[in-house]
Amino acid sequence: MKNTLQKNLIITIGFATIALTSAANAQATWENIAVADGLTPVTINGATLPADAVWVPNSLNNPVIGPTGLVTFRGQLAGTGIQNTAPNNSHMFVNGTAGSLSQLARAGNALPSGLAPGLVCNTTTGINGLGSSQYGCANGGILITGNLNGTGVTTTTSPFWMWRDSTGANNYILYRGGDAYPGAAGVVISVSAGSPQYVNNDGKALVSAALTGTGVITTAGVTQNNSAVMWMGPTGKSVVIRKGDAAPGFTDGTVFQPDAFGLQCNGDRVLLSGKLAATSGITTSNDSVYLTNAWSSGLQVMSRKGGAIPGYADLTFTNLTTPTSSPITPAQHPIMDDGSIIFRANLGGAGAVQNLNDIAIFSAKDGVYTMLLRKGQTIPGVSGVVFSSTGSGSVMNNNGLYAFEGILMNADGTSITDTTVGSSFLGVRNADGTVVVIARQFDPVPGIAGATFAGLSGSSSVCISDSGVVVFSNSFNLGTSNNTAICAWDAASGLRVIAKSGDTNFTGTACNQLTLIGGTGVTGNGINSGINASGQLVLRAGDSVNSINAIARINLAPVVACVADINNDGSVDGNDLGTMLTGWGGCQAGQTCPADLNSDGVIDGQDLSRLIGAWGTCP
Repeated sequence: MKNTLQKNLIITIGFATIALTSAANAQATWENIAVADGLTPVTINGATLPADAVWVPNSLNNPVIGPTGLVTFRGQLAGTGIQNTAPNNSHMFVNGTAGSLSQLARAGNALPSGLAPGLVCNTTTGINGLGSSQYGCANGGILITGNLNGTGVTTTTSPFWMWRDSTGANNYILYRGGDAYPGAAGVVISVSAGSPQYVNNDGKALVSAALTGTGVITTAGVTQNNSAVMWMGPTGKSVVIRKGDAAPGFTDGTVFQPDAFGLQCNGDRVLLSGKLAATSGITTSNDSVYLTNAWSSGLQVMSRKGGAIPGYADLTFTNLTTPTSSPITPAQHPIMDDGSIIFRANLGGAGAVQNLNDIAIFSAKDGVYTMLLRKGQTIPGVSGVVFSSTGSGSVMNNNGLYAFEGILMNADGTSITDTTVGSSFLGVRNADGTVVVIARQFDPVPGIAGATFAGLSGSSSVCISDSGVVVFSNSFNLGTSNNTAICAWDAASGLRVIAKSGDTNFTGTACNQLTLIGGTGVTGNGINSGINASGQLVLRAGDSVNSINAIARINLAPVVACVADINNDGSVDGNDLGTMLTGWGGCQAGQTCPADLNSDGVIDGQDLSRLIGAWGTCP
């Protein structure tokens, strides 16, 4: 009977294996996109460059990566006839892959697609025409900011924002200095180059704009109306809310005064902070609010200082230590694709005890608030101390995986003073609520003999992909200076170091600078512009001693565990299939059963399916 079963299965497999590819994904190696050493010739599509054109050492700015792995960055060129001042400034934005870079914009030159005819990318003084940062989106679109120069241009009208869509075929001017405000006649917008916080996949930038002109009131008070939160996109401009507008949900004359910073978006969903103002009834204990439209068609108050937290009758949004501070702190890219908003809240009310449990991490969606972590709770695998708060780095992906810098404290609420006890860690909270410690202060650094992690709060630049890869930066202790490790973690592969001080693969010399684009590289759709949804990561590496820097990319897609390699020879093949078929049926009590891949006590079609899915070379 078993032989007949084996024969039939082998015939089936024989046909199936024709189209099989390995489900395992081997860890990739770093690929340099550009190296600025002052020696290596540079070729850029769409740019007329001299034969001796090179990247100027240490000139490459922080890069961003798009959904297909294209990398965008600004660099500075040198070569015959290339000047560092007008009219041929050498800064340019390019994107692409290794050996195939394309010009997006170049200082000293006209903008692409005939935008701003007769003008070039320079300030009115003739230099620095392109901003140092670019804003990438999840679909591959890019927002570039800078200044223009030419006939009639003034310091007021020189700033511009240019949107290049994901196809690369269409470019648009979103903003020119002095543009009209769409909400009132005779009012002018003023925003400097580089001001947008986020840009979404439609090319709409969310920004706080200063207003001047007819009817604009600059005097502080309830009637002040000299700024607005706005969208600026390829199809025009629109107003989200203007200073002095009625506060959402209030009918008693209370107005909203938005902050000029802290704007967040995902698609057309926004989150913005500000203060309430009224002739009476508003004090420093209840004036700070966050507004969102993520749960309805209009803005509503998501949190208010001193206000109740829905679903938690004994808690309020109040900082017991500094009552005048903001009620919440949003995570990096706090608005998820489903409208959930992730934030840290300071807690007040009858259920909060100062220094013991007065901080919590929440997810809020459609008015329902869910506590994810709370001060005073125990952390799995950590004994003697408890969770205190998160550091500045925390971010969730669109599958509910929350990565965070964790700070620990003694159970009585006091700070840890024992210098041998790690007081910080890097952790993740899974969608099911389980918490995993990835790395803790003083833990050994994988693969670096004698090295231990330094503090893991405040400078780790945490970023995360939707595929579940978490990447962070950390200084490590090894007795010498400039020790930095870039680490990656996912549930299948665990923690590993992917780049470190002293590596020579980036510049050909020992690097001593590694820059990870974490919290400074968030976008308006997606999670992080330094790592895309599938797990492709980009960073900047440098050797300051020899004045060389490089931009490099690596694919960190999670490695599939190779449990189907029954004989552990590095490949899932006919030998493993034979072992499975020989043991087909129920496992015998007291004996190991390696072919029972799902550990359910029987070798059957489910195990066979797993083996077929993993066919090929293991990672």
